[in-house]
Amino acid sequence: MLVFLIFLLVSAILPLTVGATHGYNQRGRHQELAQRAQGDVGIHKRTFNNSRFTFYDVGLGACGQDSSPDDFIVALNVAQYGAGYPGPQCFKSVTILYGGKTAQATIMDKCMGCPYGGLDFSTGLFNYFAPEDDGVLYGSWWFNIQ
Repeated sequence: MLVFLIFLLVSAILPLTVGATHGYNQRGRHQELAQRAQGDVGIHKRTFNNSRFTFYDVGLGACGQDSSPDDFIVALNVAQYGAGYPGPQCFKSVTILYGGKTAQATIMDKCMGCPYGGLDFSTGLFNYFAPEDDGVLYGSWWFNIQ
């Protein structure tokens, strides 16, 4: 009976002493780790270099809206387009750089045959950078921070 009472007393007191000390240290450490970094943290854009650019006949896109050939729109490759309707990248703005020229365009469609990083341009956008006879261009692009 005495052993049982000692066991009961120790099992009741031990968690309170160890838990209180352990919890205090954890909370103190958490506050240290959870402090927000100073102003040296910035948002950095991801640039897709040497990307393959082609053009296509626009119309009703995978984002659910009609576009005209003169609109500065792009079809994003399937891997980056994402799942669902409309896709998670629909209506996002991108900046394209080719041959010293830049333009902004809107993602309105998905390109089934484009490689990762590749874009399919409306004819108006493609003609802004080069004549259609060039067929395929290689340049850079990035998502605009919104």
